[in-house]
Amino acid sequence: MRNLFAGLLLSGLLAVQMVSPVQAAGTEGTVYDPQLLVRMKFSDKQLPDIKSILDKSEAAIVKVFAKFNIDPQAKPDFDQLRAASTELQAIESWEKKQMKQILSKSQYADYLEIQQGTTAAVIKATRDD
Repeated sequence: MRNLFAGLLLSGLLAVQMVSPVQAAGTEGTVYDPQLLVRMKFSDKQLPDIKSILDKSEAAIVKVFAKFNIDPQAKPDFDQLRAASTELQAIESWEKKQMKQILSKSQYADYLEIQQGTTAAVIKATRDD
């Protein structure tokens, strides 16, 4: 089940946006937002590359959320997330590969831990009443 939601936790995951094709809303402050830029410390040299990766991930996530009618402001819906999981996992894999090239081993471990925590929070939220 963990792998099912792993794709959701793409970092700038992020600050994903999508409520409807006409009006978008960000995920800042929602269960989907791992807040990487706030929770991790990046060097001035790393920051532009990190922001670029997160922006690209966010754009891809926005498209997937729109395609599967996922509202990041609403309670996560298990069936919608399961339907989108293959595409979200592909984005996550791309992002992890990019981040691994930029981050130190310690930073990358922290990044993975934050992503896993966000995944756990999303899974829990699908179960909460």
